[in-house]
Amino acid sequence: MATLIERITNLGINHDTPFHLRNKLRVFNTAVVIIICISAFYGGVAVVKHFYYGIAVTAFSVLYNICALLMVRKRHYHVAFHCTMWYGFIFLSAFSILFGRVNNSYYYFLFMPVVCNILFDQHRHTVLYLVTSSIFMVLNVYYIEHYTPYYTLSEWMTYLSYPNIVFAAILVYMGVRLFKQENLRYAGQIEEQKKVLEEKNHEITDSINYARKIQNALIPSEQEFAAHFREAFILFKPKDIVSGDFYWITRKGNKVFYATSDCTGHGVPGGFMTMLGISFLDEIINEKNITRPDLVLNALRERIIHTLKQTGTAGENKDGMDIVLCCLDTSTLQLEFACANNSLFVLRGGALTEYRADKQPCGFYHENLPFTYHQVTLQPGDQVYTFSDGFADQFGGPKGKKFKYKQLQETLIANGTKSLHEQHKVLDHVFESWRDTLEQIDDVLLIGIKV
Repeated sequence: MATLIERITNLGINHDTPFHLRNKLRVFNTAVVIIICISAFYGGVAVVKHFYYGIAVTAFSVLYNICALLMVRKRHYHVAFHCTMWYGFIFLSAFSILFGRVNNSYYYFLFMPVVCNILFDQHRHTVLYLVTSSIFMVLNVYYIEHYTPYYTLSEWMTYLSYPNIVFAAILVYMGVRLFKQENLRYAGQIEEQKKVLEEKNHEITDSINYARKIQNALIPSEQEFAAHFREAFILFKPKDIVSGDFYWITRKGNKVFYATSDCTGHGVPGGFMTMLGISFLDEIINEKNITRPDLVLNALRERIIHTLKQTGTAGENKDGMDIVLCCLDTSTLQLEFACANNSLFVLRGGALTEYRADKQPCGFYHENLPFTYHQVTLQPGDQVYTFSDGFADQFGGPKGKKFKYKQLQETLIANGTKSLHEQHKVLDHVFESWRDTLEQIDDVLLIGIKV
């Protein structure tokens, strides 16, 4: 018996049934079974007393509720819910028409708004049935007050009002109790899932933190970087634990090579790309001795496309990086560089010059052209700025808009007379003030050097 009840209660519920719907279905199925039992009881009484109208009404109730269970079994949940609401309106109205005020069935319309709130999530459905229930109740009361009931109750029928009260109390009690039990069950499941998620999150976070240690071991410290220049600063603000932006530096005699790169994505995917970028730059410059920046980027692009097996197929990820690669001869102050998507600024005597980048990434592109070779002779005191797009693209300010490159240029010019150490603090403050309470949308990397 317990197994049968469990099967009926869980009718229409399987592994892919939405979480919130399972609760409703168990309450609905239980209520339908109770109504079938109540209807069968009154049907039996009607048969014994040869009360044919009662037999017809209770037979309709039993047959409809069996159909409701079949609809649920076929997963026509919402059809069953809507039909049940109208079954209630018709069933209660039938009793008012047949027996008038003595039956008091119109009071049960007060339960219909509760039922519709349990069965339906959309506000328009609950409002619709609230209005409909109110209209039916008013019509029932009007009919009772202005028309003679179709059937006059026999003396024995008056006693049925007592089991009516009991059955109504049982139905409400069982519905509320089952709903409460379902909520407690889900609360327990949620608590267990919360613990599992916390453990998984802790494991994942530990793994990502370890990945950050590996990434930090590959990326030079700011002190190591600055040791190659008269002055230098690095404003490096990863969005997540692991960064998709990276910087890199190496020295060959009097020439210092350094890169400012923004890989596709951020977080763990970006972190994988940074490791590829760093290892490829080491291989190309230090092992293959390719030193002209444009040729280095051409070779870097080929290595990325080959390693990631990029063919240009539709739907394929176009992973790569936007990068500025510089080569500074510290003896002659000759600066050679090549730029993929991100430009380079040179500040001299309060005037800022922008050297525009090639509008293509260092990775697969629909038209891979050779990168442009730039050469500039710097003067003592010149300041060179390279960057990713994270600073300029950050939303913030009074209107929640992007910072933009023009404002970045103005900030660099306004603070160009300060030491690079002071500039670092100013730029960090400007960024955080601009962002304020908004989320950081991307990794931020901005490098400044003075020759």
